[in-house]
Amino acid sequence: MKRRIKVIGGGLAGSEAALQLASRGFSVDLYEMRGVQGTPAHQSTDLAELVCSNSFKGLGLTSAHGLFKNELQKLGAFLMEAAFATRVPAGESLTVNRQEFAQLITKKITEHPLITLHREEVTSLEDDRPTLVASGPLSSDKLAQDLFSRLGTEKLHFFDAIAPVVEFDSINMEHAYFRNRWDKGESADFINCPLDKETYELIVEKLRNADAVEPKPFEKKELFEGCLPIEEMARRGIDTLRFGPLRPVGLGDNPETGRRWHAVIQLRKENTQGTLYNMVGFQTRLRWGTQKEIFSLIPALKNAEYARMGAMHRNTFIDSPNLLDNHLKLKQKHPDLPPIWFAGQITGAEGYTEAVATGYYAAWNMAHSLTRKDVPAFPEESCLKSLVNHLTAPNADFQPMNFNYGLLPRIPEARKSQRKEMMAQRAQKTVDDWICEMR
Repeated sequence: MKRRIKVIGGGLAGSEAALQLASRGFSVDLYEMRGVQGTPAHQSTDLAELVCSNSFKGLGLTSAHGLFKNELQKLGAFLMEAAFATRVPAGESLTVNRQEFAQLITKKITEHPLITLHREEVTSLEDDRPTLVASGPLSSDKLAQDLFSRLGTEKLHFFDAIAPVVEFDSINMEHAYFRNRWDKGESADFINCPLDKETYELIVEKLRNADAVEPKPFEKKELFEGCLPIEEMARRGIDTLRFGPLRPVGLGDNPETGRRWHAVIQLRKENTQGTLYNMVGFQTRLRWGTQKEIFSLIPALKNAEYARMGAMHRNTFIDSPNLLDNHLKLKQKHPDLPPIWFAGQITGAEGYTEAVATGYYAAWNMAHSLTRKDVPAFPEESCLKSLVNHLTAPNADFQPMNFNYGLLPRIPEARKSQRKEMMAQRAQKTVDDWICEMR
């Protein structure tokens, strides 16, 4: 009989891990504290709730995230299947109705005969069951304290921001228009809010001088570069936003001048009904009153009503290079602890797709480790193994990171213009061959 397994955390990584382990015949006790204790960022008690954005990013195979999602689909990641089942139109990106997505995952887990969901806070790693820790970046203080004290490592963290969500009926469409960048996709799914030079520079100036929730000066080293607050980007230069989330290229021209807009704010559909829209790239730690004051300077959002304002929350991660082996298993043996694997953002794998991927990877290694002596290795050229190699390779200045092409093994003989395409083709082929071999 296969052993019972404990999974801590019902986020993306923990939910994927629980479903993968159960699909391999293990009995899984899944622990999720939401329901008895909330977090600074979650709004519901559903499993796998998406917090910062409702987008898993691009789908094109020439993009790193598109390639990664394609790989996870081939491997049979349950949450990728659920994401496509709850998808809302958003050009070439995989964007979901976050409520339907979380409800679908919750249903899959609560109805699975081999998974028992426990709504309670885990405060200690001590147990007699093999354990997978996927408590996420918002791990409870008690569990985090137990984890760091047992592992003898310094507590690591960074700050992450959430973007506001606008009610569609409150958007002034006389100052906005539907269009996807470069008209990609079958339908125009994004709402574009254009800005002239004067308005843009006024907004940048207001953002630079606005009061944030966090004490100032804010420690820049604790901000995640992949999800910087809009006010932090504004402080980096007058044109930083125009070359970042407010870039106007591919979104048409100002009909009055015949020239490209100075800057454009995009709103992405938040739910299937199209009643809510996410302000793309506008994650912020500003006080709510300040947000409304500054965002009202955007002509299309002058009288906007918000279903959710932007917010900042603290994310915790472990020193994975020193603590985890290449299977995401805790290296050091502790006499009072069972074998422990880690997955998700607590490992430093930043991003939704990355959380799902590490949940899959840790569960796969865990299942094989508990049923056989040799664990088959993932191919080095795959996206998944490349990400894990980054998380576990020696690194004196380890910081969270999204998956990107820079993590894949290089092809030195390839021309620069062809390198990404060749790396993508190699990654796909090596995964296809490995899947056939495993069968």
